[in-house]
Amino acid sequence: MIRALTLARAAGGLLAMLAAASCNSTDSPSAPAETPPAVSGTDSSMSADTVMSADTVAVADSLAQSAAVLYTGIPYGPHALWATVTTLKWGPGPFTLSQDNTFANSIVARINAARQKRQRLVLSMTGGLASEYKTDGKFDLAKWKTRMNTFKTVTIKNAVAAGVADGTIVGNKLIDEPETPKWGGVMTKPLIDQMATYVKNIFPTLPVGVNMGAPGYTWRTWERFKVVDYVLMQYQWSNNQGNIGSWRDKVLAWSRAEGVTPFFSLNLLDGGVVDNVGTWDCAGTGGKGTLVRRCRMTADQVRTWGRAVGPYGCAMLMWQYDDAFMAKSANQYAFRDVGSLLASKPRRSCRRP
Repeated sequence: MIRALTLARAAGGLLAMLAAASCNSTDSPSAPAETPPAVSGTDSSMSADTVMSADTVAVADSLAQSAAVLYTGIPYGPHALWATVTTLKWGPGPFTLSQDNTFANSIVARINAARQKRQRLVLSMTGGLASEYKTDGKFDLAKWKTRMNTFKTVTIKNAVAAGVADGTIVGNKLIDEPETPKWGGVMTKPLIDQMATYVKNIFPTLPVGVNMGAPGYTWRTWERFKVVDYVLMQYQWSNNQGNIGSWRDKVLAWSRAEGVTPFFSLNLLDGGVVDNVGTWDCAGTGGKGTLVRRCRMTADQVRTWGRAVGPYGCAMLMWQYDDAFMAKSANQYAFRDVGSLLASKPRRSCRRP
């Protein structure tokens, strides 16, 4: 108990020092909802008080180490890279980033594990299926807030603040694909700003953003984001038949007009050339996608498109981790090529400019 109290006090002091120093269209699926994972070593068999006590010590320990963590380059990697709360499905090299659904009972352990592995995180505190946040077919802000409120503990606030301060945490996704009909037609930029403000009242230093599909920059152009920090735009061939340079420039111009930081992504599994002729076999592509007539990207597309957009954002994601796709040697070489380029670029913040 004495050690825990001592570490907690030390953590509080170091946190203050750190602070002072301081996807797609409806055609493309979002990452599947996942069951809240149990935290290794402090599983669900423990009481809430026991878990929080253990987490407090873990946060203190991680804060004591966080000043030594140094991240460089533009982080990049696939959605859903984590196999469990503390283990990865791959490598992690050349990947340095992932976005996964985030839960209150495991967020502290995930942040600590990421720091130890020198992996960076895009949190998704309100991740999951759209149906979880709807009433009568329309987005219900109260339900969304209820999920966010599960993270309102001193332990989690301290862990997130430390993760942001040392660079382990890149940001937090507020909502996925607000431009699509799945939210019941009630989503607006002012509403998303309201959500951003709600999160910032809990986590003042945490950059918050929204994930959109390739045509997201055309959504509600008569409105502007005023609180949201970053917007992720995810590219797929069907948006403009492979002219990714033109698409990138439109997104960058839109980001400047909106006053948000750009964040790019590629749709690996459904973003290749569409197979609309004859049998759906995706011949000459990276293979059949997850949706009818959609195809996976080729290794050359991953390499060329990744290098075309990655250096221009604060980070780069790819939808999503897939064992078969990652196992292909040509794709692995492409991932390394993109990773090498992004590692050479200056580190950037995903905060609002």
